[in-house]
Amino acid sequence: MGVLEVQPGGWVWVKKDCFLPANVISSANGVLTLKIDNDEVVKVNSSDMTTDKYSIMHPSSLTGTPDMASLSDLHEGSLLHNLKVRYFSNEIYTYIGSILVAVNPYKPISGLYSNENLDKYSKLFIGEDKPHIYAIANEAFRNVWKTGESQCVLISGESGAGKTESTKMILDFLSAMGAKNNNGEKSLVSSRILSSSPILEAFGNAKTVYNHNSSRFGKFIQLFFAEDGNIVGGNISHYLLEKNRTVGQNPSERNYHIFYQLLLGVQEPLKTKLCLDDPKNFRYVSGSIRDPNCEDKNDYKEVLTSFEVMGLSNQVVEEILTILAGILHLGNVRFHMDGGAQISDRDAVEKAAQFLSVNTEQLIESLTHNKREMRGEVFLSPLNEDQAIGSRDSITMAVYSHLFDWIIQRINSRIKSPKPPFSSIGVLDIFGFENFQINRFEQFNINFANEKLQQYFNKHIFSLEQLEYNQEGIPWSDIDWTDNAGCIQLVERKMGIFSIIDEESRFPKGTDKSMLEKLHNANAKNTFYIKPKITGSDFGIRHYAGDVVYNTVGFLEKNRGSFRDDLITLLKDSKSDFMYDLFEGVKLSSERGGRGKPKSATVASSFKESLSSLMTTLSASNPFFIRCVKPNATKQSNNFQNQLMINQLRYSGMMQTVVIRRSGYPVRRLYADFCSRYQPLLAAIYTKDAKDKVSLYLTKNASEKEWQAGKTKVFMKETLENVLEQQRVIILGSAATMIQKHWRGAIARMHYRKRLDNIIKVQSIVRAHLYRKLYLQTKSAALVVQKYVRGHIARQLVAEMWAEKCARLEAELESQRQALEARRAEMERLRKEAQEQEADQLRKELEEEEAARKKEEEERKRIEEERMREAMRKMEELEKKRREEEARKLEEEKIRLEEERLEKEREEKRAEDERAAAILAAEAAEAEEMGLADDEVALDEAEQEMFKHLQDLDSHLGMEDGEPEQAIDEWWDLEQEDEDVYANMHGQDNFDTMSEAGDGPDIDSENLAPVHAGYLKVREASMVSRWKQKFCILQGDSLLIFNAKQDYLKSGWLRKKGGGKGTLSRRNWLPRFFILQNTTLSYFEFEGGESKGSINLRQAVKILENNLDKNKSNYIGIVTPDRTYEIIAEDENEHRSWLRILRDVHGTPDELLHTMKEEMNPRNAIASIDLMELESCNRIEDKAENHVFCVITNDRLHYFAAEDSDEMFRWIDLLSPQDINVKQNALHSGYMTLVKNKIIRRKVFVSLTEKGLEMSKRRDGPVEGKISLHSLCVVTNPVEDGGDFCFYIHVRKRSYYFAVKTMSEANQWADDISEVITSKEQFQTRTERLIVELRNLQSDEIDSVYRTNAILRYTKPAIQTPILALPYGPCSATNATSLQEQAVSIYKSFLNYEGATSPVDFIETQLGLLFDSPLLIDELYCQLIKQTSWVRDVDNPQNLRYWMFLLCVLITHTPSRKILRYLKYHVQHNTCKYSGTEMYKFAVYAEGLLSSGVKQREYVPSREELKKLMFLKDMPASISCYGGWNCKIAVTPTLTARVAVARLLSGMGLNPRHNKYALFEKQGNIYKVIEDRTLMSDVLAKFERKTAGEGWVVFFKLFGIVEFNISKCDPLELVFLYEFVCDQIRRGLCPDDKVSLTELAGLRCQYLYGDYSPEKNFTVSDIYKVTLPEVKYSSSRKNTGTLRGLGTLGKGTIRKLKDLYTDTEREDELLMQEEVEKVKNTINDYWKTKAGLSKGAAQQELLKVTTRWLAFGYGIFDVLIIDNRFRETELWLAVGRNDIAIYPRQKSLPLEVHTYDSIISFGAPQVNVFKITIEGHAPLEMNTPEFLDIARLMKTYIGIMVKMKKEKH
Repeated sequence: MGVLEVQPGGWVWVKKDCFLPANVISSANGVLTLKIDNDEVVKVNSSDMTTDKYSIMHPSSLTGTPDMASLSDLHEGSLLHNLKVRYFSNEIYTYIGSILVAVNPYKPISGLYSNENLDKYSKLFIGEDKPHIYAIANEAFRNVWKTGESQCVLISGESGAGKTESTKMILDFLSAMGAKNNNGEKSLVSSRILSSSPILEAFGNAKTVYNHNSSRFGKFIQLFFAEDGNIVGGNISHYLLEKNRTVGQNPSERNYHIFYQLLLGVQEPLKTKLCLDDPKNFRYVSGSIRDPNCEDKNDYKEVLTSFEVMGLSNQVVEEILTILAGILHLGNVRFHMDGGAQISDRDAVEKAAQFLSVNTEQLIESLTHNKREMRGEVFLSPLNEDQAIGSRDSITMAVYSHLFDWIIQRINSRIKSPKPPFSSIGVLDIFGFENFQINRFEQFNINFANEKLQQYFNKHIFSLEQLEYNQEGIPWSDIDWTDNAGCIQLVERKMGIFSIIDEESRFPKGTDKSMLEKLHNANAKNTFYIKPKITGSDFGIRHYAGDVVYNTVGFLEKNRGSFRDDLITLLKDSKSDFMYDLFEGVKLSSERGGRGKPKSATVASSFKESLSSLMTTLSASNPFFIRCVKPNATKQSNNFQNQLMINQLRYSGMMQTVVIRRSGYPVRRLYADFCSRYQPLLAAIYTKDAKDKVSLYLTKNASEKEWQAGKTKVFMKETLENVLEQQRVIILGSAATMIQKHWRGAIARMHYRKRLDNIIKVQSIVRAHLYRKLYLQTKSAALVVQKYVRGHIARQLVAEMWAEKCARLEAELESQRQALEARRAEMERLRKEAQEQEADQLRKELEEEEAARKKEEEERKRIEEERMREAMRKMEELEKKRREEEARKLEEEKIRLEEERLEKEREEKRAEDERAAAILAAEAAEAEEMGLADDEVALDEAEQEMFKHLQDLDSHLGMEDGEPEQAIDEWWDLEQEDEDVYANMHGQDNFDTMSEAGDGPDIDSENLAPVHAGYLKVREASMVSRWKQKFCILQGDSLLIFNAKQDYLKSGWLRKKGGGKGTLSRRNWLPRFFILQNTTLSYFEFEGGESKGSINLRQAVKILENNLDKNKSNYIGIVTPDRTYEIIAEDENEHRSWLRILRDVHGTPDELLHTMKEEMNPRNAIASIDLMELESCNRIEDKAENHVFCVITNDRLHYFAAEDSDEMFRWIDLLSPQDINVKQNALHSGYMTLVKNKIIRRKVFVSLTEKGLEMSKRRDGPVEGKISLHSLCVVTNPVEDGGDFCFYIHVRKRSYYFAVKTMSEANQWADDISEVITSKEQFQTRTERLIVELRNLQSDEIDSVYRTNAILRYTKPAIQTPILALPYGPCSATNATSLQEQAVSIYKSFLNYEGATSPVDFIETQLGLLFDSPLLIDELYCQLIKQTSWVRDVDNPQNLRYWMFLLCVLITHTPSRKILRYLKYHVQHNTCKYSGTEMYKFAVYAEGLLSSGVKQREYVPSREELKKLMFLKDMPASISCYGGWNCKIAVTPTLTARVAVARLLSGMGLNPRHNKYALFEKQGNIYKVIEDRTLMSDVLAKFERKTAGEGWVVFFKLFGIVEFNISKCDPLELVFLYEFVCDQIRRGLCPDDKVSLTELAGLRCQYLYGDYSPEKNFTVSDIYKVTLPEVKYSSSRKNTGTLRGLGTLGKGTIRKLKDLYTDTEREDELLMQEEVEKVKNTINDYWKTKAGLSKGAAQQELLKVTTRWLAFGYGIFDVLIIDNRFRETELWLAVGRNDIAIYPRQKSLPLEVHTYDSIISFGAPQVNVFKITIEGHAPLEMNTPEFLDIARLMKTYIGIMVKMKKEKH
């Protein structure tokens, strides 16, 4: 231990916590005075200046160095001092090699980021100038072109260290570099990338205690470059947004910037519209509002500018701001407890609902109640205040996080690269390490992400340095750097922290406490885990940056990310399309998984996966590191805190980064460089190898500790380098004199060595070449010998096997052929005899048909003349109504029609002349055809007979040993479908009939692309072995066989008129094979024959769709200058397909014809082989042909011959069946019964895979059938059928019915199959894709889309496939028609609708269909939108009828949100474009309905409503009241019962606060309350359908009494109250006090009829309910027994008992009549006493009597108590304003009374059951059919009570 000698003025390092610089001020008497860097002055004895406490400072450390790797003093103090010196010199950037250290200055530095600096650093390399962030960005940019690899820049550091600003600087530099390669102009993509920063900062950054602009999410920004260096795109990935910041912040922190920017920057009138004012008035932002570092107003303008650059419309921006305002208002919603959580401020919740575009009542219900569904019933459970606050905050967090995701997604869509980029540069700006006073789940995830990035940094930096030593073979001991792998393992290992948190999150009963206990138990012994000594809710982790303690409160709730289904439904039901877009992809819990499967990923697992993906991306890129550090914790400029800085240097590993370059051997030279530098020292060493030379010299002249020899470099200490330099100088001086002496010798030796080396190299190369050539020849020969020997053995074996099998087959086939030949000879004889008889018969038929033909011709002419006259009459009527311009057009049309009529008459005249010749030709052709037909019939019969024998033979060969004799062809034809089944459905079998090419859904060409194609010779297994060349295609699961390769546009069989231009009978239309190639249509007598003629479509005048003869369906006429070619298709599909292609070719330019070429149409195939039925494919020997192979299927043999052996083996490989046994990875497998009908049932083994179902006869048998599943397939719920539990699987064109033995097994199968279907990608038709594209297109682009896609606009021809992708299966349980067929049928019916005399009937029928098949709603909307789009004359009657239909559908059914948006656009487009037209009125009406939000109807609208709607008028309705009054109201489609009641109250002048009124459905004396949300039009429609509305009325009366004071009541209000009481008396809902009831009845009669007189008769049942006295009733039953216990009775006994009961009923009737008469006399007696009493006085007196009842003003309901808590079960439930009570029926005193404050919950657990849960009491559960009325009345009273309490406060 030495003593330092230091002079005054010198600098030394003083060892404290780390080395600190100190200046020696003075030295006196052996005492040194030191001034340490922290301004501390100390005195030290010179003898104490030992090397263990002090060290001399190197001069390089005094002034600071730009690269800390070159520091001579290497310790933490030197690094700290170097950064401090540069910090106070405004040099904030420092290198450590290629790593950049950036110190946040917390102030602007002039010129640091100027354009001059940017341009300067773009031309320099790292180290050529001062350190700068531009140098790092430039190096990354250059490496893209240098290496061609992706680059990434990792910016790390604590919060507030300047990561976000560094990210922006790098993006600015890269954008400027891209602009240099684009003529100095920034591209639009580059501008948008830069503009994304203000948006991301506004929505993702916030003020924290460490940073005023802290990123509360992580982002990885990738810039994509083209080969020319220009930026062509980008992508932003984000991680873990801190959602809970939106609802609460720590002290001195703020919410996200955007809220303050909105409140302080928004201008009028938007500010007033959004109800925004001072931020202090909003709870979510009322904490720390002002921040001097944030310019919220200017930032708000910058955000709006960025939105504009990003291409967002003003409407979208306003919707974003509206949602933010809704969040702010939602935060002001407060709660209080009153029988559950209640809203304290309705104004705030109404504003929140308005700006979130949700229903206010539904929002209140979702905030204060938890909605649960059990067994199909919905329950509402009140929440407490904390739970309600949680509901409010969860809505806020969900809305904001989804809004943030949507913004990121929209930015990515605007900056995405249109083509694959050349390379990319990524910039990672992720949240810094955080350690707050209370650290929660967010900090845990953030710090784990920093751990992963630190590990990546450590491994990259230290591993590369050590890798160089390892590569050079230098003995090396690892540097002691902090490895955080243990900490990462603690978190993400199998039973780590993440795993335990996820495990507890999936347990319904898991809590934060149980999770913490598991964490302690599993990790207590881990050195990186901290278990607190005091039991609480905390645990800690030793991170690389320090120990952090986490509070586990809320861990599980945040990790689950739970969001109640009712809240999701609330937001998805928002009227705002923008809000719906945010939550469109969010699924309900029932939609997120099947039985026993996890519902959704947790937040931790999702974050872990995204972080893993990020690390994978980083590992594939070349990294650059930027370490941001902050000089102080107070964010002040010119303030450098040593302790804070040294902590950051330590945990970031900067010291180790410098040490690794300085420890060991900092001087490194290549051997060649060493020899060049120190050649004078090596002169005495003669060796050619530089390494040997250096090693020999250093071994002799240096210590082993001072140097090490690597493979390419020598590593030395600095001391050795100094010694070598000194020796070099000495030797150079003495060696100068000897240079000339040794120069020539050295040259000669050098040449000799060089030649010797060259000779040796040449010899070695030649020898190596010869030996390698010999080796390759030997190897090749051995392989050839092996190949031929093995091939010979294999061919011998195959030939022997096939020879045996073929011989056996040929022998059997020969016997069959001989029998067939004999049969054919006999049939030939019979055919000739029949031919002669038929020829005679044919002549007779021709004569008869000729006579009938003449008669038909005359009738046709007469009908034609009548049609012409009718057409002329209609034209004259229309001519009077049209304007002058239309009259001129009609006149021209009339002249044209006249000319055509004359031309037709001339043609008919010429046709008469040709008739005779045509008839003769037809007879000849018919005879020839009949002869050919007979030949074909005979041949078919023979072939069928042969086929039967072959089938039996093949089935026998296909049987396995031990199996029952059951032929494979009995296996049902299980459907073999492609993966894209819906594309097949829209394929060649279902042609779209649009008039332009490209209509209808696209077909996935990749899925249907041929696997292999080529010509093969084909021989059928028949008597005659004939080989014919055919073109074969292996496509999908089929082998298609064609006569020839199709290189034409279209082909197929059509019927062509036999000759001439006249009209001949149907028999003279002969079948011809037509081929359309380019513009020539040729026809042949048979396929492959000689052409009989051709038609040039370019020379055609026009192509007709139909002729005047309506009997000729599917007619096509091609009019040329010479003649008219008339053709008839076989069916409507073929007709539309041919008509479309002919018209397209007729009007398509030559250069576009190649786009219309028809693929190999399966319809034109002459045969096909289903590969799923294939058993084997093998080569066979054939004498007639070479290269023959045989395909064996379930039902026959197929022989093919290829051109050569290679082609043959290729076909065999492709056709050979693979091992298709049941896969081990099947999702579900087992035996099920496949039911075809009640008789045919087959047990099969079924395996469910990701593709579909595979079926086989047994578990280990081959797959013999498949059912492919995709998104359009449907599996039904299991039902019991005949003791089994069955379900359907609906696929294309077919349904499968499976049965199992238990319901649980059936449910498991159905769930698993449904899960596979759900996992498939959703299919979209072309129309659906176009609808999505229309959202973001400009007006001119939209017009282009409509112009080029006829599927979007009006067309007359019917479609053949649905517009939307509809699921398979029947429309409904009562309608077996498939949805696809029904959709096409609806569209076809439009043609009838256009000319229907009664459109109401048609509309009513179609709406009824939608109620039965709701899946057709969107389809019908799209069809109606299509038929009302791009109509030439918008006011024509047909178009107006379509608009009428659209309005009728709009008021009854709500489309899905996607179609609703499309509908809104369609309506708005028409209102803007066609203002002033008649159609405009319909569009405006539809727009009003859409804005008001029409609800889903329950019934088809009434006919009266439909009629009024067609004229855009409201439907009048009559509302009945007491006394026979009627009120007239106008019923609109959106009028609800609540609004109707409000209108009635306003019209009558009644105060709604006194009492509650409602509308009721009344039939006779039965009333049923109408729910507030019920549409009045639905009620009237319901009345119309129930006995044509007879006896049904809408009645307005009192529903609940709130206040009662006879003296203060309004007279009209008193009437309603009086009638309410009388109605209860009439129904018997009053105490059974005969005296009081008699008085009340007398008063009622006095009120209704006046003074008593005998003539005034009344019905007692209209006054009150009469009951039979109990004594009389029991005595009448005394002698009446029952049938119970009588055993088996004879017929006579039973008849006597029936008579006995009949007599008893008659006796009861007589007793009742007697009682009624008695009551009536009593009432009359009392009535007489009230003579002279006025009507009003009678009313007042009755009310005074009834007010004495305890239950007066209560709603009373008959209930049946389920439990035995009361003596009687038939009781009354009385529902009042403040409480509920249980009364015995007809009694005046209650059994129980419960206030609403004591009621916990109430509801209907099932139909006709009502349950009330009461605090401290057993639940009240009762049976009552009035359960809905009870619930509504209780809810009404509770709402009134809460409202009144609030008003008092």
